[in-house]
Amino acid sequence: MPVPAFDPGSLADQLLGRRIVLLARELDDDVAAETCSRLLLLAAEDPHRPVTLQILSPGGSPVAAMTVHDTMRTLGPDVATVAAGSLAGPVPFLVAAGTPGRRTALPHAMALPTGDGPVSGSHPGDVRVRAEHLTTRRTEIEELTNRYCGAPLPGDARERWLSAQDMLRYGIVDEIRGSAQRMTGRADS
Repeated sequence: MPVPAFDPGSLADQLLGRRIVLLARELDDDVAAETCSRLLLLAAEDPHRPVTLQILSPGGSPVAAMTVHDTMRTLGPDVATVAAGSLAGPVPFLVAAGTPGRRTALPHAMALPTGDGPVSGSHPGDVRVRAEHLTTRRTEIEELTNRYCGAPLPGDARERWLSAQDMLRYGIVDEIRGSAQRMTGRADS
């Protein structure tokens, strides 16, 4: 009997039926729009039931991250975030932006919370304007991350990969899924 062809569309639909949104690609404007539309759809279906945002994105645009962030924070239902795999750039910020008490990491998740993102444009003025815009977004992301984590991340946090334990210690997540260890706040607060 032949194996049916894999249809990622039906998989995404099945996850949506379970109120799970998967962010599993580099975060650009198109991926942000897709992620936001799925979050908005689930909020419209039931504004009282929580939504889970499973994140295993390797990084991306700070501008796109702020789009997803603003949708998450104004959605209505709680947004549980799950860090999986290796997250870089502004993506760990989205994990921290989840509903407090509902932010988790899988045991082998890693994060490199840098503010780096793509800068493009064909004219030098375009690059300058985009770079200024990205700088503003990076500053906002850093300030909001500090608020969600309860304190600024240590200076070296943006220069090395953080383990799931580090994410727990610094307040990016509230627990490590599959671990008996839980935390409601920062260890050093």
